[in-house]
Amino acid sequence: MADANIESNPLLQDFEFPPFDAIEAKHVHPGIHTLLKKLEIDLEELERTVEPSWPKLVEPLEKIVDRLEVVWGMINHLKAVKDTADLRAAIGEVLEEWVKFQLRLGQSKPVYNAFKALQESPDWKMLSDAQKRIVERQIKEAVLKGISLEDGKREEFNKIQQV
Repeated sequence: MADANIESNPLLQDFEFPPFDAIEAKHVHPGIHTLLKKLEIDLEELERTVEPSWPKLVEPLEKIVDRLEVVWGMINHLKAVKDTADLRAAIGEVLEEWVKFQLRLGQSKPVYNAFKALQESPDWKMLSDAQKRIVERQIKEAVLKGISLEDGKREEFNKIQQV
């Protein structure tokens, strides 16, 4: 029964336009939980196979980030236009898990190192100005999310972020 609910969860479906009319508060927890588990697997695969190149770094990372942002954006949009106590409670149930994944994503050493290597590689000259800005922004965001902190300081930083 749980698998059937996951398979029919509108947050996990492929869609051209967000299915706002089908999303209910009951979909948030199982949908986000399942999505984050899948994205964690995708991130681990990226970390194992990452190369400092646009197609092997930026494109797969963008797929992870985009999927997360689209689903989370749908939930936040519904909260803004069709807020209910049930929806707020459902978001509250998954917020910590979502924040942890955001930190995990922003503090991935293999991804950060690949961005730094791309910036320092001969391929850097071949990137467009827009692509260079994306790489620079990713490096800056990783630093702002604590990537360069020592492990103890990073744990303290992460606790503060989760409050």
